[in-house]
Amino acid sequence: MFSDINLKKELIKTRKSSSTEFNLTEYYAVIEKEIQDELTIQHNLSNSNGEIQNLELSKLSIENIFDIEDIHKIAVKYRLRFLPSKHYKNDIPSEAVFKIKALAKKHQTEINKFKILAPAKALELEDENIDPLLFIPLTKNKFYLIHKWGKDLSWSRRIKVFPLQNLETIIFSVGILALITALITPTSLILSSADIDMGYWGYHRVAWFFFSFILYLSITTFICFSQTIYPSEYQWNKKTYN
Repeated sequence: MFSDINLKKELIKTRKSSSTEFNLTEYYAVIEKEIQDELTIQHNLSNSNGEIQNLELSKLSIENIFDIEDIHKIAVKYRLRFLPSKHYKNDIPSEAVFKIKALAKKHQTEINKFKILAPAKALELEDENIDPLLFIPLTKNKFYLIHKWGKDLSWSRRIKVFPLQNLETIIFSVGILALITALITPTSLILSSADIDMGYWGYHRVAWFFFSFILYLSITTFICFSQTIYPSEYQWNKKTYN
């Protein structure tokens, strides 16, 4: 009467007294279907070419629907690529698979079209797992954000990739570097072959700025072409490395 309670035995007694008979074959069938659905989703993620997925927009969260222009701006700003998910070489987390499975059940359809926004290295067989975003293409210009994972982008990334956003930022960055060079270079070095002292400010410093600007721009152009480094504006949705 006052013996300790064995929770396992109590659980078994409760199951036996239940009016619903436990069907083991049915249970395994459900589990097998769930596993098969997840394997199918993983296969689709690895083979999706990013075509349009037909879904009922009324059943989607409006805050997760993004325009191609918004994605384009972010991709250029942080030097990311927006490509079909088949180009993503790292593992897609299980949480993303579960979200896709839940969305497929909600819409009563198979979801097999995906695109991903991630750093170029994550799409080029290198070890990079920073802030990828997985999308489902709804139309040519609308995309549904299904999952985000990985680490957040470093605050310094925006500074590091700013010069390579487009041609204008490259020229602007070269101009800033040339201006800094012109301001910190001693007058004696600029006029090393002259016998007169022209002071700090003068045409000589303006001339030194233009000399530095042309020099740096030439070096930048050579490096970009020799190393096939192009502005993000031209490669944010390119499937190839260059």
